[in-house]
Amino acid sequence: MFNSTVLDVAIGLIFTFLAISLVVSAIVEAIASAMKWRSSTLLEGIKDLLNDPSFTGLARSIYNHALVNPQSDGTAEDEKALTHIPTYVDPKLFADAFVDVTKIAQDSPDKIKTAINAIEDPQLNRLLNGIFDQTAGNLGKMRDSLAAWFDNSMDRVGGVYKRKTQIWSFSIALIIAMALNVSSIGVGKALWLRPMMAKTIGPMPGMTPADAITLIGNLGFPIGWSDAAVKDLGSWSGLEMLAGFLITAAATLFGAPFWFDMLEQFVRLKGSGPSPAEKSSGSGASS
Repeated sequence: MFNSTVLDVAIGLIFTFLAISLVVSAIVEAIASAMKWRSSTLLEGIKDLLNDPSFTGLARSIYNHALVNPQSDGTAEDEKALTHIPTYVDPKLFADAFVDVTKIAQDSPDKIKTAINAIEDPQLNRLLNGIFDQTAGNLGKMRDSLAAWFDNSMDRVGGVYKRKTQIWSFSIALIIAMALNVSSIGVGKALWLRPMMAKTIGPMPGMTPADAITLIGNLGFPIGWSDAAVKDLGSWSGLEMLAGFLITAAATLFGAPFWFDMLEQFVRLKGSGPSPAEKSSGSGASS
């Protein structure tokens, strides 16, 4: 069973990762909102899905449809003319808009087939004919299939967005770690020698990035640059610092919710107290 020092070191490191993750997530979210990453990534995904990279065909018609972009006036001729670009599109609404734009919404299977064959894009034509055959021309089932097709495609779009944010998160976290001298190795060593620094740490719902950084400073964690730390940059300790910075940056990729849950688990583990055998030997964690 873990002893008190090991748990205190783990809690201290987890809290450090949580604090940096909170700061990084706030910065990345602000950048994403300012640069409209979600809406632009969604737009690119729908253009790719509908084989309309120039935004002159189906993608433009879909984005001008009130079901997909209700805040737009529906007259955009190009991407620059789009207003209030959505950051999310409901799959069922996309399917309804697609059916409306392509004029598939007909009153008989024969007319639906004719509307499908009028679509010039060969890939979409094959897709829709396949859906038509699978559903026997049932318009309701075709809508469901189109919604599922869109939903699956948006999973890939979500992956693209996640990779973009992770690259930015890692870069920003590395800059913050280096600027504040938050080396995981250095923090771990200090906590091992002075575990009392982490004794009062516990989950704090609603904690802001500023709260987290302030608490780290108040607890006396070894962050920030001193003359001694600057001198270490030219020695083997500098490589150790760099490794610590990279570990800190990599840890933020798990996200603040992950580290918050992990902190709760470790605090709960510590709070469970030592076993009877540890009590008798005096080696257990204090409750």
